[in-house]
Amino acid sequence: MKSIITCLFLFVAISLQAQEEINFNSNSSCAEAREKSVKEHKLIFIDCYTSWCGPCKWMEKNVFIQPAVYNYYNTNFINLKLDMEKGEGIEMKKKYNVQSYPTYLFVNDKGEIIHRTASRMTAEEFLAEAKLASDPKKNSAALKAKYDSGTRDLPFLMDYYLVLKKSDRGASEKIGAEVTDKVQESNLATALGWKIINNLARAKDDKLGAWFMQHKDKITAYSTAKERDALTDRLISNSLYGKMRSGDEKGFFSELQHFKASPDLNRQKQGIMLEADYYQEQKNVTAYNKLTSAALNGLLKDDAEKLSFLARRADMKGDSNAALLPQAYLMAKRAMELEPEEYSTVSTFSRVCLSMKKKEEGLIAAKKARQLADAETSKIQKLAQNVIDELNQL
Repeated sequence: MKSIITCLFLFVAISLQAQEEINFNSNSSCAEAREKSVKEHKLIFIDCYTSWCGPCKWMEKNVFIQPAVYNYYNTNFINLKLDMEKGEGIEMKKKYNVQSYPTYLFVNDKGEIIHRTASRMTAEEFLAEAKLASDPKKNSAALKAKYDSGTRDLPFLMDYYLVLKKSDRGASEKIGAEVTDKVQESNLATALGWKIINNLARAKDDKLGAWFMQHKDKITAYSTAKERDALTDRLISNSLYGKMRSGDEKGFFSELQHFKASPDLNRQKQGIMLEADYYQEQKNVTAYNKLTSAALNGLLKDDAEKLSFLARRADMKGDSNAALLPQAYLMAKRAMELEPEEYSTVSTFSRVCLSMKKKEEGLIAAKKARQLADAETSKIQKLAQNVIDELNQL
């Protein structure tokens, strides 16, 4: 009797655990979901995904299982999950113009979109989107109607921009340009001004970026030092890429000192990445090798992510970067030694080996990458297998 009770307890515990996620009506059609929406007076939440979408799987594993998330979604919505490449999903993809994954739709019982968002996000951001969808004054449909009626005050435009930012880049850029044109210098040293600057400044010499670089002291009440530092780094990085493209060597190395001369190790590492990009763009193999060799034995020696990234970039352009491949090989190999169970580092090494026609070593890494890809999407599994096939043909 005791064993039966124990088994029943375990069964209940497992059942409860299995329910601790967003409860999708996986066997329901859109029509059935709309019928349920009418009866329960709830919006329908549609997770638009594909089998190969990495961010979709990440959301399932890391966000949909959070108690605050699944409690809110299960309480307030009829939840539907549709593969956009199968069955009814194909029709819905066309109807709702779904072009990226994941896309999240909140629709009413008539199938009209009330709120739309997209991309990988934190649990807090995902929950915030659900609460926006539930608010008849703040969801994307309400904001669009307000915009179409002629509302153009700055706080509203900024709210509308932030809602569109995740779901419609083209439309969000249009609203962002309106905000930038409309905002006055007198608006900037405010909480709203910081929100505008932090989201819409693109370079240190544009309207918003230039004001920020000169008046950081005026927004300390509305921002943290970490946020201001992050924006400073982003603006200077963008400026450096502009100088890189224009061939402004003097300007590039002058501004690069912001990173290289910093006492902050992360900034120093970013300086290495930017300088490596410059030498690669200029096809200066000698300078590239000198810089990355020093990094490989110094600041980046234990940074698998950055070493692997540099190796991937050096291998990206094929024959045009062939002279960089020996150095890419050393960086990719070190990254794999640091993280031998990480798909991206092992895969990068196998691809560099393929480019260098190192068949035996490449096959070992490629087969390992294929095993690791089993935990990834079907698209990644296919890419991993392609490397094995190409190596076997050498």
